[in-house]
Amino acid sequence: MSVFPSSGHGRQVRHRSLFTRVGRVFDAVRGRMMAIILLAAMPIALIGAVQAWHSYHSTLEAPGERTDLTVSRIDLELRHEADHLGSLLQAVSRMRLDDAGLRHMLELVQSLTGRHYSQIALADDRGNILTAVGRQGDAPALGADAMPRFQGDVRMVALTDPLTHVPGYFRITVSAAIYDDAGRPARPGYLTAVMPLSWRSAILQASDPRLDLVQQNGPIQIWVVDSLARAAAPLCSDCNWAARPTDRIMQWARVTLGTGADHAHITLPEGSFSIGRVQGGVHVLTMTRRNAGERHAVVMFAVSLVSSGLLLLAGLLGASKSADVLVITPLRQLTASVNQWQLGGMYDVRSNWAMPLEVRQLAHAFSKATRRLARHEKRLERAQARQELLLKEMHHRVKNNLQIVASLLNLQAGRIRQPAAREEFAQARDRVRALATLHRYLYADGELYSLNMQSFVRELCGQIMHAIGESDESRITLDIRVDDLLMVPDQAVPLALIVTEAVSNTIKYAFPDRQHGTLEVGLRALSGDRACLWIADNGVGMAAARNHAAAEEGRSGIGMQLIRGFARQLGGELQMFEENGTRYVLVFPLKQPEQDETSA
Repeated sequence: MSVFPSSGHGRQVRHRSLFTRVGRVFDAVRGRMMAIILLAAMPIALIGAVQAWHSYHSTLEAPGERTDLTVSRIDLELRHEADHLGSLLQAVSRMRLDDAGLRHMLELVQSLTGRHYSQIALADDRGNILTAVGRQGDAPALGADAMPRFQGDVRMVALTDPLTHVPGYFRITVSAAIYDDAGRPARPGYLTAVMPLSWRSAILQASDPRLDLVQQNGPIQIWVVDSLARAAAPLCSDCNWAARPTDRIMQWARVTLGTGADHAHITLPEGSFSIGRVQGGVHVLTMTRRNAGERHAVVMFAVSLVSSGLLLLAGLLGASKSADVLVITPLRQLTASVNQWQLGGMYDVRSNWAMPLEVRQLAHAFSKATRRLARHEKRLERAQARQELLLKEMHHRVKNNLQIVASLLNLQAGRIRQPAAREEFAQARDRVRALATLHRYLYADGELYSLNMQSFVRELCGQIMHAIGESDESRITLDIRVDDLLMVPDQAVPLALIVTEAVSNTIKYAFPDRQHGTLEVGLRALSGDRACLWIADNGVGMAAARNHAAAEEGRSGIGMQLIRGFARQLGGELQMFEENGTRYVLVFPLKQPEQDETSA
């Protein structure tokens, strides 16, 4: 099994870390104010962005719309020119002219149109050219597809240029009658004209609307393509346009015409392109580039977008700095002053113009509260000092009273003749003295709520040995092993009485006949808030000591009853062992002094 964390766990840790950092940012005043500003500015920014995008999108679509419009305009111009030529031919067909007169009229029409048409001719009903004028030397025959179907019909078909292989001419045909020399209709025929599909800017008049389409190196270029979009030729022969579009555009045109679509457009980096069908079934491909106004609009869109972002960023930075100066810094000063006051210093926050009204009010409220708390703390300190003084006085008086009681018991014991009764008085005196020593520690060392058991047990044992008369002799060695342990008075009292009873019994009975020995008294803290008290000696043992005491005094003491009773009061478990002497072991729960009491 791998000991390395999985990638999914790593991503989860990173995500939690990211969420934690984001939460910390928005947990501060600065982050929340910036979020509020963003939320407030978001609707306006969205409206502005939508409007700017709509304008930008319209600017981008404008060249494509112009290409579509250009195709429609070409179709309209060709239709207008075809209608004009058809009307002219119909007017000539209604004239009763012989061959000479007809030829003269056709030359007149050619002259009036600036010799724009490649050919104007009269053909018979089989399509053979009878009379023709124009620049072409050989008049092409009139095909069946170019013949009108009924009287008054104007027929228009496209002719392919043999050089470019694209439609280069339009043939327009109307029905006409062929007259004899007498001016009578001899047989049916057709008047036909061949119009070149090429707009030369040099021959267009100043008022011609096609001039805005055919310009030298203009933003619009137009090509005529075949039905399969394999070849192309510029519509204007003297406009310096490209001979044909790029291969990519021609490929797109072939695909478009292959689908049977009559119209389509596409926008590429080099421009917008449209392909469509116009008069005579001719396909034209138009290209437009962005003009100066559109390029300016695109640049202005980018400038406005960047400037809006910079302005928003500047606004956020300004708001962040303003929040830091006007809100965050005063709050930090207020927090630092409160923390200093908590550590015992002075609370001092001076209001100024940079602080908002709410922060000034908060600072004033804190100032009032700290002054009240300071006065209250002084009252509490005086009350605590008075209480400690009273407790010390109480312990002092209790100690004095207990010492008086112990002295009275000692005096009374001196007047008793019976040894057993005198011994009972002495034991009562020792117990009272133990309590007096405890109260002396409580008021003399200033430990009103807890007792240092190391020094207390040491003095208590020395006091017991002195009372029994063994302190000046080296017969019994006292070994004190008490940790530096604090204990509340409620537990120290029964523990002191247990030590008093056990040490007294050991000194009196464990070493009979002036034997030498060692007495060990120990107190140690255990894990789990427990403590262990042990009192051990290397004397004759409990059974021999008990027999010796009974033979000597003829009575049974109450020492063990008191030890067991005080052990139950402590809630502990008392065990006694007889191995090379006697050993008392008491394990009991240790009460900890309250925090405020130990600090006091």
